[in-house]
Amino acid sequence: MLLRPVILIHDLGGSPDDWDRWGVVSRLVDEGGLDPRLIRRFEYGYVRHGTVPRYDAQGDLIQIAHRLSDAAAVSEGKAFQVDALAAESQALGGPGKVSIVALGAGGIIARYYLSRRTPDALGTRYNGNVDKVILVGTPNRGARLGSVAEDWRRRVGWLRLLMLARAKDAMRQAFAGFDVLRDWVLAEMPGESGPPISPRALGLLQISEKSFLLRYLNRAECTPKDVRFWCLAGQITMQFLIPTRTAHVPVEVHFGDLLTMLHSATAVPGARPVPIVFRNGYCVNMTQPPADDPLAWFGGNLPPYAHTRLMQQPEVQRAILNILTSN
Repeated sequence: MLLRPVILIHDLGGSPDDWDRWGVVSRLVDEGGLDPRLIRRFEYGYVRHGTVPRYDAQGDLIQIAHRLSDAAAVSEGKAFQVDALAAESQALGGPGKVSIVALGAGGIIARYYLSRRTPDALGTRYNGNVDKVILVGTPNRGARLGSVAEDWRRRVGWLRLLMLARAKDAMRQAFAGFDVLRDWVLAEMPGESGPPISPRALGLLQISEKSFLLRYLNRAECTPKDVRFWCLAGQITMQFLIPTRTAHVPVEVHFGDLLTMLHSATAVPGARPVPIVFRNGYCVNMTQPPADDPLAWFGGNLPPYAHTRLMQQPEVQRAILNILTSN
């Protein structure tokens, strides 16, 4: 078995079981030969909801990141404390540095932990025991939580004067359609058993484009120079054929993975991450009335590289496996 200590950090709203549901752990073990004793599924922890403990998958990412630290006063968390896992790996004859694979907001949790070369108020401290970090769809510069309509208007503004009335109506409908798609992505993030993500969830606010946490993390000095980063991202491209008074004009618009734009998913200030981009391309003819259901643009389902579908794709899992098993 290949001794490679790995911590898997799921996305906002998810659960540690996601890694098994998607088949990631079995692929790492069966195809990569990684020792399952050193693969850890990170847990966000629990909070009290009345008298019932509730999994804290939407809470404070800073507090959750504390559970990666050796200072965490949580006995059940030791299994995925970075320093403890590094020591366990060395005791088995493996390396003394850990790899982290993180999806979405899980990457923000990892980056906050790595930023703490001096302890924060909770005692969270990074002691240098991480080698590789693989970020999948992580909104390093913020997630797309607002409407896409304004961006679209800027992109096609010069065409508006030439558009036929029916094309303007179709574009307005398309704007609304992409807002619906974003909301469906957010609804999918908790999986089948988790509660819906609250618009007021602290974790969601912390991954918004202008959050205090991202402003802090995106200072170059917050990224350790000896940690190697890979950024895996989805890029969904739509080409709209727009009728005008004189011609049909193609306009290409990029939507990232419908939640995280490409520039956000592939940027780690202070590092030179290796970007790996997975692309879907579609064409919508605006000379015809657009479908009432925006999923019809993609054949009736969200695209394979939509945010919540990324980690399920075999090619994404293979890329992660190749990175983890390389030197």
